[in-house]
Amino acid sequence: MSPRAGAITLVLLLLAVGCREIPAAEAARTSAEQLLADSAGADSVAFEALPPSLGPLLDVRSLLTAEGLETLPMAECRMLRPRREDQQRRQLRLRLEDSSVVLLLAIADREHSSLERVEFVRRTPHEGQRGLIWDQERDRTTSMWWPEFDRGVQRRGERGYLPRGGPVPRAVRALGRQLLIVPCVDSSEAPQRNLR
Repeated sequence: MSPRAGAITLVLLLLAVGCREIPAAEAARTSAEQLLADSAGADSVAFEALPPSLGPLLDVRSLLTAEGLETLPMAECRMLRPRREDQQRRQLRLRLEDSSVVLLLAIADREHSSLERVEFVRRTPHEGQRGLIWDQERDRTTSMWWPEFDRGVQRRGERGYLPRGGPVPRAVRALGRQLLIVPCVDSSEAPQRNLR
């Protein structure tokens, strides 16, 4: 056997052995963890393609881990009461180092962790509040902006819809998928804390 044929055989053998280990590893994952792993590459591409005005505002992925949440002045993740038995609802509230506040809500199918709705709202002091909502039923992403004036955030904001295939809907869904694996407490077990 030539050295090249031996090397190819060794690679194929390693791949065959490695492939047998993958199902066991995948079986240990929750459906949310598996979905997040399967989507990671495309989600990263979506974040890289975000418009410059939205990238820094929306990309809070590094905070959506147990370690990331510990670095924040305020972080609270709650499992909310579902509206249907087959549904899960999670809400994350964060106060960041720059005093901005982030609210992230994910609603998903309980068994498969497939997203039904994701809401992202970030209020930045002296600038305003930006909201992005992705809704699976209409496959539509709504963008909202409430500018801040001397008396606070304007009540009536600007509203529009974003293209379906763009990076923003994908990035919003990525945050929702990541929220499904963040450690949360049941909303009935912990007292409410005010972020203001």
